[in-house]
Amino acid sequence: MGKDFKPIKFLKDPPVWFMLAVWGAALLFIAAAIALTITAETDWYAYIFYALAAVSLAYSIFLIVRGAPKLKAAIAAKAKKHAFTDNIVSNYSFRTVVFFVISFAINAGFAVFNGVMGIVTHSVWYGIMACYYIFLSALRGGLLYGSYRARKLAAGYEDEMAVYKLKLYRLCGISLFVLELALAAAVTLMILSERPTAYSEIMAITSAAYTFYKIIFAIINIRKVNRLHDPMLQSYRNINLTDAAVSLLSLQVTLVAVFSDGQIAEMNTLNAITGFAVCALTIVLGVLMIVNATIRLKKLKRQTE
Repeated sequence: MGKDFKPIKFLKDPPVWFMLAVWGAALLFIAAAIALTITAETDWYAYIFYALAAVSLAYSIFLIVRGAPKLKAAIAAKAKKHAFTDNIVSNYSFRTVVFFVISFAINAGFAVFNGVMGIVTHSVWYGIMACYYIFLSALRGGLLYGSYRARKLAAGYEDEMAVYKLKLYRLCGISLFVLELALAAAVTLMILSERPTAYSEIMAITSAAYTFYKIIFAIINIRKVNRLHDPMLQSYRNINLTDAAVSLLSLQVTLVAVFSDGQIAEMNTLNAITGFAVCALTIVLGVLMIVNATIRLKKLKRQTE
């Protein structure tokens, strides 16, 4: 920074590294403010953190609006230097598959984590979630393997690949019915069983942030995938949407356990309604996938005859 350095101009149009530093600091200040609020801290330093959280949040929002195009351009320029990262940035289909693989790994990790916690704490709750994530991991893994086999069997023939994709799409719809049976059992036990007491308020808030992230991106992907009409991408999207809905249900039950002051029984009706809605969504998605795939397969068969 030389003699021509102008603080106001720098703050209005900062470099990418400074924007990233501000966003990281804002997350830390906001987390500290939340922790201080939860612990009802009233010392003088708490108000400093509240002020820093408010200022950094406001400035972060300003930078997101003003600096997002610059950040996007910088990321794209870096990504183009490598074929893999370039495909992630520029190819939506490739990016969807990559994130689906990551989701599969996360699901497997959650299954192991909940299984271990269930054994250690003798908690039915963790056992329920372990079983659900095992089913979901199996569905994700099966779809990824099926997609790989389809590309191999089609050997570059687009018509054959289209048929394989639609068959996998229909099979995914059928699998959602199997998942729904496990989900219905999980929802019932989730409502009736005792929730774990190991959850802290900070863990619950963190879980809420992650859940809403999943829901928002699941909804965004619905709009994007619908324009592409790719059965495999639609399968990935529907599984992600089901996963987000179940996460929302789990979050609701967790928040009730953490913040209800022991009056959990009074909230069981709300949990049952939400659980029924999640099960209904899974059934509807499965039916739509089976019907849609069957209709499109018949159209392809008529075109090739």
